[in-house]
Amino acid sequence: MARRHLEDYTQDELNRLDYLDLLDLRADAFRRHVAEMKVPDPLAAWAALMAKRYGPLVKVWKNKLPWLDALMVVRYGEDPMKWPPAFTEADVDRAMAWASGHRVNTQRGSVPQGVTYLDDDGDRGFIRLRALGVLAAAWMVAHAAMVLGGLLGVFAIVASLAGRPDLALSCVLGSALSNFWENELIDHLFRSRSYTAPTAIHVALYTAAPGETGGGTEVTGGSYARVSYAPGFANWEGTNGETTDVDSAGTGGATQNRNAITFPAPTANWGSVTHFALLDASSGGNFYLYGALTAAKTVNNLDPAPSFPVGSLDVALA
Repeated sequence: MARRHLEDYTQDELNRLDYLDLLDLRADAFRRHVAEMKVPDPLAAWAALMAKRYGPLVKVWKNKLPWLDALMVVRYGEDPMKWPPAFTEADVDRAMAWASGHRVNTQRGSVPQGVTYLDDDGDRGFIRLRALGVLAAAWMVAHAAMVLGGLLGVFAIVASLAGRPDLALSCVLGSALSNFWENELIDHLFRSRSYTAPTAIHVALYTAAPGETGGGTEVTGGSYARVSYAPGFANWEGTNGETTDVDSAGTGGATQNRNAITFPAPTANWGSVTHFALLDASSGGNFYLYGALTAAKTVNNLDPAPSFPVGSLDVALA
């Protein structure tokens, strides 16, 4: 016999259900609704980042849910019939706010009311077991990150580019490794070929998307220049906030910029900035990582210098 879903029950039947059975029906309804929604790249990357840091499930009131389901419950309540058919920009903004504060004084961001991280209520051991498969997939890049002298392999980046309020670029999620760096890592780890870590990292901005081979349309003119931001302890935190020559000892698998990354003030219109990338030269050079902004932002002549504030470029293994 086919399983009955939440919407198949009358209110009277629901009122007579055991509470645990009701929770199970709700969780099933949440999963089915989210499965039918197209997930924007920023939200998919946010969910992966939170799962990496805190496990694949989070408790919202009495339900233990995947992150996207939890976001929907937090925003719209426990009745999926009242949920929107598609994610909105406001949903993305709420997710970014949820994740944004985890670096400061061990806070976990703007955590919604009624949300409990499972390691806070004794369930973390179970979650760790379920997360082992995900962590195993990240082993190669995690090992390479230690060997390559601090330049981390990136599966998720959280970043915000600040200027005056109407120039603030919202969080960046879901960067990708370039073909160049993927080949370097494979050769180094599995083919016994030597690797020399870059001595410089340059942050670039784009008005059209690059890809794994580079390309795209980088900003030009109007005093634009890539910003050099070198590997090293002075510029990047360890995973537990370390700022000196010691091994990282955190559990979140993330590093952040310790200083602002500020571009020149524009002296002409730069256009609509949509992407960024990390390279090893002020022009040309090897292409390492790239990512898309959650929303395109127009940078015009005489606007204040755009800047990634301290701690806003969050590089995490996932």
